[in-house]
Amino acid sequence: MKLWDSPRTSFPYSFDEVVSAFWDRYPNSHAKHILSEDVLERQITDNTIVTKKLIIKQGMQVHKRSSILKRVPRWISRMTDIRVVPVIEESVYDRVSKKLVTYTRNVSHLSLFELHERCVYKPSEDQQTHPALLTDVLRSVTVSIDCGRMSSVYEQVLLMGFKKSINNTTKGMFEKLEEKFGVKHLANEKMKLIKEKLIKSSSNLVTHVKCEEEHEKH
Repeated sequence: MKLWDSPRTSFPYSFDEVVSAFWDRYPNSHAKHILSEDVLERQITDNTIVTKKLIIKQGMQVHKRSSILKRVPRWISRMTDIRVVPVIEESVYDRVSKKLVTYTRNVSHLSLFELHERCVYKPSEDQQTHPALLTDVLRSVTVSIDCGRMSSVYEQVLLMGFKKSINNTTKGMFEKLEEKFGVKHLANEKMKLIKEKLIKSSSNLVTHVKCEEEHEKH
């Protein structure tokens, strides 16, 4: 099993604005692989909204496999022929604690791989800028493949493939935020560079992967 903890990143929008955009982020021009999105359950209380969604994503079909995929066994190369990947996304919004926590996991092809993602959205802890204008995003991903001693290599391949997904997710959120709330005109020059820095960093996040090998179960 490999664990990836991304660096903290921030959107130059308020927490309420980011939450609103998150619930309405599809469709966008950077998420063409999303085929459908359906709400399965939603529970609303005075302070929380708990939602479970079924999201159908386009699979990992490729016409030309990369050189590394040509070297992996036929068992794992079948992943390049997957047409659709249904995933469950569960989100918990807490109005009091000002947090939105999301959990996403694949619910098919479990014999090939398991990929779990957890994200936490909350008002920024950066006290050098106005915290009400920034929302932090903390992201962690675990990938698990059971293929003996080569599992770590194949898991790394999947993490590298996750890179493009994170970059597009960031761009899609910005697209929705700007569509709903406009482009933020921030006086602080440092703040003006946040969008560019965030998208650039999301393109290189996998180079900062922190891997942990799971101990054998006794």
